[in-house]
Amino acid sequence: MNEISSPAMRAPCIPQPAIKILSMMRRHFAICAALLTLSIPSLAWGPEGHRIVADVAAHHLNAVAKRRIRDLLGNDDLAAVSTWADEIKNQRRETYFWHFVDIPWNANGFSESRDCSRASGMRSADIQYRHNCVVDEILAFQRVLSDHAASRSEQTEALKFLVHFVADIHQPLHAIGEAHGGNDVHISEFGQSECGARPCNLHFTWDIGLIEHAHRSEPNYVAHIEKLILQANLQNQADGTAEDWANESFKVAHQVWLNDGESVDERYYRQSIGVLDKQLALAGLRLAKLLNRAVGE
Repeated sequence: MNEISSPAMRAPCIPQPAIKILSMMRRHFAICAALLTLSIPSLAWGPEGHRIVADVAAHHLNAVAKRRIRDLLGNDDLAAVSTWADEIKNQRRETYFWHFVDIPWNANGFSESRDCSRASGMRSADIQYRHNCVVDEILAFQRVLSDHAASRSEQTEALKFLVHFVADIHQPLHAIGEAHGGNDVHISEFGQSECGARPCNLHFTWDIGLIEHAHRSEPNYVAHIEKLILQANLQNQADGTAEDWANESFKVAHQVWLNDGESVDERYYRQSIGVLDKQLALAGLRLAKLLNRAVGE
């Protein structure tokens, strides 16, 4: 149906309150449609979580790194490119497995030969084929970003992937293979069994639901995380490798796990939101440290 473009023609047919309702519905459906275009097992944090991590990282960059990143991104900043890796998954199918690592539930921790060698059967035209998991990809793109012989376009793409993947690896359910990272754990979320157009699941709750339930704006959430960093002295935990971060998230996933049919309620929220906030904080600090080493020295 063609949309009537003239407000004068539309007003007699649809009361103004109805227009507002239709506008809200269109916005809601647009958000749902955008989420549905993403492959659910590799969606992490959702746009708000990724932007928070990127904003926190930006606060902790040194002057050289800030200048170099500005040279690579132009008018964009880290937050603006933080969801790029999700947005291009349908066009770059070889990147599907790069967003997570499926560590088995009963494992002692990450094993590259076991957890990071699943071939997708597709290769990027620009990036040499590698093992397919977020641990290897962080290491690989860090090398590209640090490589003075790499082209500007290669370094820019490496930066975009790193901003996204360092956040991904700190989402606990991106480091565990059980029930497809919690995607197959169907739950109720604050009394609702449907989250958008899909049944609620544990993975989606950690991507989006808990952050939304905090009812904070992006600037307010970033300020909250910065306060947490100071209070908990989290700067002392900003080191480590991608493998370390995966193992850490794997342990957190066990701590916050729910079984099929259980509920995310206010009690679960109170028990978990502090854990989630710490993961966002560590992701931001570690991303900043990684970028400072790659382009800030």
